Amino acid sequence: MGVQVQLRPVDERDAAVVSELCEHMRAELTAEASRRTHLRHAGVPEVERVPVTTLGDARGSLALLGLLEGVPVGLVLADTRQLDASSLVASIQVLYVEPLAREVGVGEALMDATTKWAKSQGATGMDIPVLPGMRAPKSFLESSGFVARLLVMHKHLG
Repeated sequence: MGVQVQLRPVDERDAAVVSELCEHMRAELTAEASRRTHLRHAGVPEVERVPVTTLGDARGSLALLGLLEGVPVGLVLADTRQLDASSLVASIQVLYVEPLAREVGVGEALMDATTKWAKSQGATGMDIPVLPGMRAPKSFLESSGFVARLLVMHKHLG
């Protein structure tokens, strides 16, 4: 029998686990010094800026934990933004799964739930930033139907 993936909404009791998962994500992203300059431009939130007490409470935001055997190993944080008068887009700020819990369906379950949520909000599309050189996340997102549509170049001046 395979592993059982479960999802549940984040609530105020989950502040520590959300911060921990965000910190693990940031540590992965900053493992290479060359990626540090891209964090701000990619929209990766600072751990202390994740408003856990309000996530998932209001229409237009989503916060879910992915669990294996009851242990939180994944996180998705998303909200919606209006592009123009007729286009609402779901914006995924965080989609993270602990390395040892990858490739067993946690990311897929989080993505499926986010897609259903985005449709229920009336979104016409979903966006998620991916840093240059991140082949595994890019491949995962492409398998979920995402296509690259923007590349931002950056030159550090200081």
